[in-house]
Amino acid sequence: MCLVLGFMISLAWVTEQNRSTRYSLLGADQRNRIDETTIDLDTFEKLRTEVNRLQGETTQLQNALGKQSGQGKLLNDTLQETKEFAGLTEVEGPGLRVVLKDDPRAQQLMTLGNPATPDMIIHDTDVLRVVNELFAGGAEAISVDGIRVAAGSSFRCVGPTILVNDMKIASPITIEAIGDAKELSGGMNLPGGVLSEIRTQNPGMVEVQTFKDTKLPAFVGNMTKRFAKVPRETK
Repeated sequence: MCLVLGFMISLAWVTEQNRSTRYSLLGADQRNRIDETTIDLDTFEKLRTEVNRLQGETTQLQNALGKQSGQGKLLNDTLQETKEFAGLTEVEGPGLRVVLKDDPRAQQLMTLGNPATPDMIIHDTDVLRVVNELFAGGAEAISVDGIRVAAGSSFRCVGPTILVNDMKIASPITIEAIGDAKELSGGMNLPGGVLSEIRTQNPGMVEVQTFKDTKLPAFVGNMTKRFAKVPRETK
């Protein structure tokens, strides 16, 4: 067997001209073994052509996937921007903090059995007006007592508490807005504005502070639409 293997290896170094001569000198059994291991050049060329074709298709698919990855990244970036705009993502940045508090004298009056005047209590309308003023002043995101304000947010009084997105809050109420702190502060302290009106009752009912960085949570609430639908495109 080793001799046959050695002889077959030696055949690999002969020229094509001598191959047929030496092949005729082999015995029938040896010729059969060589025939079994002989490569069909036509088949080999066809296989090589097919491999080259498949490699070309693979390259085209890789390039197409690369383009799709770029498009997927663009779609994902757009989705993230939309979620941020809608208040569905946590955000951070500089801005302004407004704290609204009931007049301390209101509690004293109620302790003595005397009713407090409406102006001595922070109401839902006060919170809503402050939020609106902040948005008008350029706020990019707002939270009220840690509750993110979004398009579907609501503010309403229920007894001694205020409901924000159906969650109860009470005095003191902290409103945080992310944006240009200087512009927001200037807008909120305008004469005749909502804070100016509250300060008329008692300056201690309002505190305004700027901050260099804070984090606001994402909106938490029901986003399901029962009746509003995106209109179908008409041709």
